[in-house]
Amino acid sequence: MKERAERQSNIELLRILATCMVIVLHYNGLGNGGFATVSDGSLNQLILVLFETISICAVNVFVITTGYFLCKTNTRDFLKPLGLVAQVALFAILFFVLVKLTLPDITIDHLFEGLFSTNWYVYIFFALYLISPFINVMWDRLNLSGKRILLTFSIFLFSIYPTFIDIIRYWSGRQLNGSSTIGIEGSQAGYTIVNFVVLYLLGAAIRDNVSKTRERSKLITAYFICLCLIMAWAYADGMRAGKNIYDTVAWNYSNPLVIAMAVIVFILFKDIKIKNSKMINTLAGASFTVYILHIRFLGLFKIEQFAAGNPGLMLVHLVATVICIYLICTICYFVYSAVAKPVSNVIAKKIGNYRNFTI
Repeated sequence: MKERAERQSNIELLRILATCMVIVLHYNGLGNGGFATVSDGSLNQLILVLFETISICAVNVFVITTGYFLCKTNTRDFLKPLGLVAQVALFAILFFVLVKLTLPDITIDHLFEGLFSTNWYVYIFFALYLISPFINVMWDRLNLSGKRILLTFSIFLFSIYPTFIDIIRYWSGRQLNGSSTIGIEGSQAGYTIVNFVVLYLLGAAIRDNVSKTRERSKLITAYFICLCLIMAWAYADGMRAGKNIYDTVAWNYSNPLVIAMAVIVFILFKDIKIKNSKMINTLAGASFTVYILHIRFLGLFKIEQFAAGNPGLMLVHLVATVICIYLICTICYFVYSAVAKPVSNVIAKKIGNYRNFTI
């Protein structure tokens, strides 16, 4: 199996877009984001719900992209996931120290939040990266029929059925612990290695073209159908709860409609033919740093104030915030890379071949 070749600017552009979607999700966040102050039933709320629904597939897109590229190589480099964790740790410690200097009462829990809860993706990705060669071996040994059966079972058992259970739990108020195929507490909204493996398989299937690629117009139509259904679902959950619409099963990463949106978006970008762009590739290279740092800067942009104001200004503010934060974090990425790359090269030389494993 060959390693990934030259970076494809169409996929790198998608990586940038998906990272911007993650920023949008946290722009809306209930804590100190737009959802905290926007009025129920307002135009502002509709705009934020629309952008939330468009953006909710971002994490799934990242994992599908991983499956698409890694399914063709069974060599893994320990330094890659360890480098991601090191970057998370360095920035978490740095920001904790800076906050501690200005707010002495801040506790160690703030550091733990920066290390773990806000960067949950990194640790699940770490696990997926290490076990993915074994997934590849299994996948390659299946014939076309076997691959389709595996995908069907995986999507039903780990997406459709758990989502059905989540819906029953949400609407009935019953616990139903132990009834899900993912865990005793249900699907956990897709924040699990189970969902990541399903998405990885979908990426591999797209690479193998197991699923026939439909016409572009049909894909776009299917995307908008999913978009409308998820928005309607979110509003329906809100009406049932008799409160705001943000506590909903519709925006679970394991929701089959959210997974379908991610697959469609990936295929659409995969089929785009654009010239290799150094600018796109460079900006995409900063995407991980943007992912782990953006939440640190969101509080500087007075989101609550704009969410409660003029809809047009809020929309402009949302777009401007995403762009500004991406650029700020990109600068941080360049500074980090200037320091980290020499250190990484020294470590790589020290451990030599021990850094890799192949099956």
